[in-house]
Amino acid sequence: MITQKELKKKATRPWSTGGFLRQWLAGETVFPLEIPFSKPSGRILTSDFGKVRDWIAMLQRHSSSVKGSGYRLEYKTVNHKQLGQQRLPDRIVFESRDDWLGFIGCKDAFRQFDEITGLTKRQLPDVMPFLSDKPLKVIEHADNWPNLIRVCRYFQIRPHPDRYIRQLDIQGVDTKFIESYKSILSELLTLALEDDDFDDSVTGLAENGFERRFGLRFDEPLIRFRLLDSQGPVTDMSVPLSQFVEPTEQNISTVYITENKINGLTFPNVKDAMVIFGLGYGVRSLKSVEWLQGKKIIYWGDIDTHGFSILSAVRHSFPQTESLLMDQATLDQHKHLCVQESESKRFTGQLNNLTVPESALFTALKNNEQADNLRLEQERVGYSFIIQALKQPEHTI
Repeated sequence: MITQKELKKKATRPWSTGGFLRQWLAGETVFPLEIPFSKPSGRILTSDFGKVRDWIAMLQRHSSSVKGSGYRLEYKTVNHKQLGQQRLPDRIVFESRDDWLGFIGCKDAFRQFDEITGLTKRQLPDVMPFLSDKPLKVIEHADNWPNLIRVCRYFQIRPHPDRYIRQLDIQGVDTKFIESYKSILSELLTLALEDDDFDDSVTGLAENGFERRFGLRFDEPLIRFRLLDSQGPVTDMSVPLSQFVEPTEQNISTVYITENKINGLTFPNVKDAMVIFGLGYGVRSLKSVEWLQGKKIIYWGDIDTHGFSILSAVRHSFPQTESLLMDQATLDQHKHLCVQESESKRFTGQLNNLTVPESALFTALKNNEQADNLRLEQERVGYSFIIQALKQPEHTI
């Protein structure tokens, strides 16, 4: 026998799934809406008639015949061997949308959705599919919907604005609003703009994804590098990623990449080379630097799970990448200087861009085959080792 709580839960389902709003947008109707429920069996009537009678009274008290709105309760007469004819609830039906919305407490939400639908049809019809696909998300953002439309219309008129978000002059919309609602704006703008007005290859919000997708400026990562074969007055520089062009004053054939800042600052002189340092996982940003594809890339990182993870990421962008001092021999010679890698920060996934020896060492570290959470930080490697590793007549000066 259905309780009022169970009845409301069942009645709310067309709303909570978004099905009612989708049908309403399509011009369809779910009314009259019947709510299925289990009816008392003959055995229950016999054994607990008082409980059944109270249940019937409860349904009746909350029906439209008593409250003036809500569900209509229909009855059916049944013949019972011991109790004779009994009039039992047979159907619970919501005749109209207003009766149903009032019962589930969603009249105001539907009114908002109706207003949003009208506003969107008039001002931004291209995003109407979003209302059908995600109606509950629309209601979630009901108070902000007019501003979301204003932002989308701005981009329709001025695609690829090539400005910082702070510079967008949209009436009634401030910088904080766009920063706070990038996720839903990305979905709406994808519908509102022409295909040529955004970069569909950029997905997600990470690494300034919203700005890159819709042609906005952003605070780019700084690339710090040193020229290792230069007699000029400036050899240590930091530039935004988009300005990281190949130096013209030096013939660069080899590019070293190292995680540690002090190792970058003290990296030995190497003929026709530069060293990039201090990026960590930010090395992924280098994939957009096309001129690096034609260079010899050598990566030097920590001998730990994250060091090999970063090496794999670099090699994913630049398959020609070689590793430096990230081998078993280097680890063996410095085991007395090793520390423990933090358990919560270890990388335990799969890496697909390692050589056979690198992969074997990474697996040994991941599985703690040589010691628990073994880690050799690159700054603990003796300076003479890097000198020796680079001591090639054709590379050093």
